[in-house]
Amino acid sequence: MEQKTFFEKFKKNPLFWIFSGELFFLSLNIIFLIALLVGLISFISSIFVDDFDDPTDKALVIRPMGPIVEQVAGSNDPIDNLSGNLPRELYVGDLLEVLDAAASDQRVQNIILSLDNIDGTGQAVLYDVGNALQKLQEADKNIIAVGDYYTRSGYYLASFADEIIMNTDGIVEMYGFGRSRLFYKSFLDKIKVDFNIFRVGTFKSAVEPYLGNEMSEAAKEANLAYLDILWSSYKDVISKNRNMSSEQIQFLVDNADTILTEEGISSAEAILNYGLVDKLMPRTKTRNYFKDLFGESDDKSSFAQISGFEYFRLIQSEKNVESAEDKIAVVVARGTIVDGVQPPGMIGGDSTSRLIREAHEDEDVKAIVLRVDSGGGGVFASEQIRVELLEAKEKGLTIIASMGNVAASGGYWISANAHEIWASHNTITGSIGIFGILPTFDRALNEIGINSDGVNTSRLDLSGDPTSPLDEGLSKIIQSEIEYGYKRFIGLVSEAREIPIEEVDKIAQGRVWAGSKALELGLIDNIGNLQMAIERAAELAGIDEYSSYYPEQEVNWREQIFNRLSGYIGWAFPSFIKDNILIKETVKILQDVDKLNDPKGMYIICEDCQI
Repeated sequence: MEQKTFFEKFKKNPLFWIFSGELFFLSLNIIFLIALLVGLISFISSIFVDDFDDPTDKALVIRPMGPIVEQVAGSNDPIDNLSGNLPRELYVGDLLEVLDAAASDQRVQNIILSLDNIDGTGQAVLYDVGNALQKLQEADKNIIAVGDYYTRSGYYLASFADEIIMNTDGIVEMYGFGRSRLFYKSFLDKIKVDFNIFRVGTFKSAVEPYLGNEMSEAAKEANLAYLDILWSSYKDVISKNRNMSSEQIQFLVDNADTILTEEGISSAEAILNYGLVDKLMPRTKTRNYFKDLFGESDDKSSFAQISGFEYFRLIQSEKNVESAEDKIAVVVARGTIVDGVQPPGMIGGDSTSRLIREAHEDEDVKAIVLRVDSGGGGVFASEQIRVELLEAKEKGLTIIASMGNVAASGGYWISANAHEIWASHNTITGSIGIFGILPTFDRALNEIGINSDGVNTSRLDLSGDPTSPLDEGLSKIIQSEIEYGYKRFIGLVSEAREIPIEEVDKIAQGRVWAGSKALELGLIDNIGNLQMAIERAAELAGIDEYSSYYPEQEVNWREQIFNRLSGYIGWAFPSFIKDNILIKETVKILQDVDKLNDPKGMYIICEDCQI
């Protein structure tokens, strides 16, 4: 007979599962406490350690570990802070501060840009960072870009370098701007789910995926109009920096299948021959090349260098902190506009309004700059933010709206009443339109044998019960509300911008505009970046000496931990479920709908603002 080990025998005892379960959770608690203790020790140590690296005779290495953004989503996340994880996004303000400091710092003569990971950075942010790199060039600093490959975002910034090095097996993702979407109508018909849509605006195409199987001609026209402007701007910058013509860039993009398949050479060599890069090197040779240029590091393992983070800490320690009595509050509104309190990276009707209220209740604050990077969201939440800004305006504070990559639909709604609106010429704005969406699942339930039935004490069923067909009376009410909302939208734009309402209606209809065109149409006042908007706010407020600060919203730690754990739960699902196209599309639709929490189901969202 086979002998069983003590452990195998013990496993059959119910006490094993009780004790092992308790031990498991006890172990988790101990691990968490150790991680917490290590994190706190590291944090406290970082406060008191002032032994900063000297950047003299070292290359300053800028290596973003994610897209460069206006506000880092979940930047107050305790899990990331305690674990020491690298941020998945880089705050553009920190990067600009590093580049600006390096331009006037005689200790820094060489800058290396490692740009493999910045895909997803918006055009307006790229433009601002490009301007900072231009100032480095004007200060006679030597800039070298290095990368295994270059995304379109990465190459835009790399083009400002004096020398571009690419891996011998690398590629430059050079292609034009496009806008495509998934359309769900046939899929929804298959699963018998009805999306009841209410909208105003010829170009308000946010709901098109639920209504048909292809992009409408109106949406194609509007999308191509602003994409052409952004693409022309991109080509102009690249061609100027690389001493090429815009036509050469266009020719490469249009004929890549011929240029990159030249017989006898690799695609990387074809890119080198075309003039997009200056050198092809594997990582080992690049490392030795930098050793020859900048000398060896102290441990001889690499070249003499200081990281962007280390340099940032250094310049913070060297700052002369000057406290000015007058202040300008910069309130960042990045992400989808939804009701309630939201974490960084989202715009909460309550939380963002609270930041504005705290600013205008501070007697030292003389101006508020609203930095907007949003394609919109719910009408109710957007209106709460706009009203709070009006309250500040009525108190006599100067209000400037500064638009980033996107400030459309709800992003424009919350900006409209500012004394002035500033935007980048690459900003995507407008999209003045409104829609409502109410899904019903009665046909899908009927298909699997579930039926809804009951009684009602009124003629109309205004409950909006998703398990029943939409009542025609409720449908009429919602459409009326949507039409009123559109008139209200163009009315507030007309009043705030002093444009006849008929003219606003012509440029509204949900249509999207690039910043330079929006200036022509009167939707914005000036082209400029955030710093220029802050300086203009000070000028209008009549203050010479001031300090600017960024009000920050508190993050609910419990909520953050719950959200993180919710993400872990997904690991438990078998791959055949997670990879199932039908399930993935269903989840995608439900996630899109779940973002929309407006009390009346009314939304001002620019879905066509993605490139």
